[in-house]
Amino acid sequence: MDSFAQGYDDYLQSPLQPLMDNLDSQTYEIFEKDPVKYAQYEKAISKALLDRVTEDQKEDVTTVVMVVGAGRGPLVDATLRAAKSSERLVVIYAVEKNPGAVVTLQNRQAEEWGSRVTVVSCDMRQWNAPEKADILVSELLGSFGDNELSPECL
Repeated sequence: MDSFAQGYDDYLQSPLQPLMDNLDSQTYEIFEKDPVKYAQYEKAISKALLDRVTEDQKEDVTTVVMVVGAGRGPLVDATLRAAKSSERLVVIYAVEKNPGAVVTLQNRQAEEWGSRVTVVSCDMRQWNAPEKADILVSELLGSFGDNELSPECL
């Protein structure tokens, strides 16, 4: 924890407003440096997949996972790892409103994820999903608890 927070001690920061403002790449990088958080997301997604699809259904049932506010993709990665470790089939929609982050998601889709992930460049509040989500994944962000209005958006 100390090495992660180093340089931010006794430094007053302006609250982030990710719903209103597009975050810059450096801000995403700071959030992505927390390996414990993403490992916990992966565990939770894996448990949800195992709970939703029984062992005898795992080759026949595909779970629709929507990562809303996908950023640059760490939650998409966690979802893909969870699907692999739980041996469950998934279709993933990565929904992101920030044009800079969308470019990164599209590059990752082309180079890493392929057809396993559909990148949606849209504000989640305006998106008409083509199907219902079985699992919805989102990271509540903000400098003061959650000042992103995520509960209202979700």
